[in-house]
Amino acid sequence: MEKNKPVSFKDNMYRMFLRYAVAPAFGIAFAGVLITFGFWGYSTIDITKKANEDIGGKIVRTIEGYEQALILMETCSDLVTKPIDRVTRVSVFEDVYKLSNKLGYKAKIYIFNKDYVPVIMSNQEVPSYLKNESVANWGIFRLMNNDKDATAIKVMQDMEGQSSSLLIGRTIKDGKEAVGYVVFSIDSSEFQVLLTKVSSQTIIADTYGWIYLANNYDFSDNLDRMSREFETQEGYIKCNGKNFYMESSSMMDDRLRIYTVSDVSNQLAAFKWVGLLLTMMFVVILFSLLKGADKTSAESTRDIDIIANAFEQVQEGNLDNYISICSSKEFQTIGNSYNLMIDSLKEQIEKNKEMIAHMAFAQIKQLESQINPHFLFNTLENIRIMCKLDTAKADKMIVNLSSILRYSISNAEEDVTVRQDMKNTEQYLSILKMRFNRRFRYSVDIEEEVMDLAIPKLLIQPLIENAIKYGFGDKEVLTVKIRGYKDGDNLVFICKDDGTGIEEETLKELKHTLASPKNRSSHLGLYNIHKRINLKYKGNYGVAIESEPDKGTTLTLTLPVYRKSN
Repeated sequence: MEKNKPVSFKDNMYRMFLRYAVAPAFGIAFAGVLITFGFWGYSTIDITKKANEDIGGKIVRTIEGYEQALILMETCSDLVTKPIDRVTRVSVFEDVYKLSNKLGYKAKIYIFNKDYVPVIMSNQEVPSYLKNESVANWGIFRLMNNDKDATAIKVMQDMEGQSSSLLIGRTIKDGKEAVGYVVFSIDSSEFQVLLTKVSSQTIIADTYGWIYLANNYDFSDNLDRMSREFETQEGYIKCNGKNFYMESSSMMDDRLRIYTVSDVSNQLAAFKWVGLLLTMMFVVILFSLLKGADKTSAESTRDIDIIANAFEQVQEGNLDNYISICSSKEFQTIGNSYNLMIDSLKEQIEKNKEMIAHMAFAQIKQLESQINPHFLFNTLENIRIMCKLDTAKADKMIVNLSSILRYSISNAEEDVTVRQDMKNTEQYLSILKMRFNRRFRYSVDIEEEVMDLAIPKLLIQPLIENAIKYGFGDKEVLTVKIRGYKDGDNLVFICKDDGTGIEEETLKELKHTLASPKNRSSHLGLYNIHKRINLKYKGNYGVAIESEPDKGTTLTLTLPVYRKSN
């Protein structure tokens, strides 16, 4: 049976007052505030959405009405290909006047030939945005030229920036050829009255953000465009220190967008003050109710809290948090014991770190020392023979052996550069070449960018020893290829031979030895390299071996990339 978690006396007092006095009163008041806030929020959202739908619907119906007229006129090529008499001109204006009365919002009509010369216009002068020198490459003409079968919609401002117009246009075609343009222009003032009929504020802009109509400019930038920050936002937002609820929707295939916003700053401020007042009231009540219990229990529980907090710090790994307690003998004893425990833990951790470092260093040195005797014996035996056959070669082998021994017994540095270790390796290969003559071939391909990287000393030589040990067999010629390169954050060395390969059972034993924490076999060379790397580095590094009988063996050595200065 699970025992209940013990709590302090102070917590019991708090819980009693909270449960039977504060919580019910606070819950009722809080629920009342939430209900009021919810009704207000729902009302704001509903009013804003309806305003958006109402204004957007009327504007869309107006645009679609003029669009239908444009569709009828796009086949009237005679308007731009032949001279227009007075009767035709009057008929066009009468049709536009009737359509404007029907839709309730007046538009001006402009008809241009294919050279952008006006042939019919509502005003005596064409607006500046329809007679620019490069009119074909911008504005509504560019949209009509890009898609001759679609209705173009564009918001334009006059040169003085005093008013905006909504342009609706289509090309006039003779068959499939565009021979002219017809454009309706609706001034923003036509819809101004519409905005006053709703309590929300409205912004209408095109797909590029250019504002056509607005009675709120909090959301416009310095160019009088809809600020990009708010183009895609909805819901409750903040702008210029004010709070708004915004509802947006697209019109005419997203070529126009309508934003309706309601300023909720005053309501939010009111709720904020109400909430603050209620909070202050409950803080005062809570303080009064809990003051007595807190005063009597604080002294008794303070030292317990200090000790509990100290142990929590230890659980999080902080061993530098000491405590000082002087209130009573019992708690003082606990505090002193805690401090002694911290000191003991820190001392033991440091001892363990030092011991691990010494053990790793000793193992590395022991493994490194096992490399030298086998190679030394073979080389001295070879020199003895060479002294009888070719003294010059024997002399060269002695010089190379001297350099190799000097390099291997030097303990000045645990790590060397690739360049240094490859120099030693080249001398080793030279000895092998003189020993086996034509029966041994080798090539070395080490990328220059890895030459100054750091590696453990005497790392590559045992790879070659392995190739000699398992590669010759009954083959007349053995070729060993050594390659070194950088692969991401890894330094990779590959020693590949074309020898007799390793028997399946021996290969299995080698792989098992490399994967074992201790070497219980006679295969020392590769295991020593693998163990040195494992002791020195953390990660998936070490030696990998692959071999096929009569095809050769490939040894892959993987190390982390680092320089001696690191």
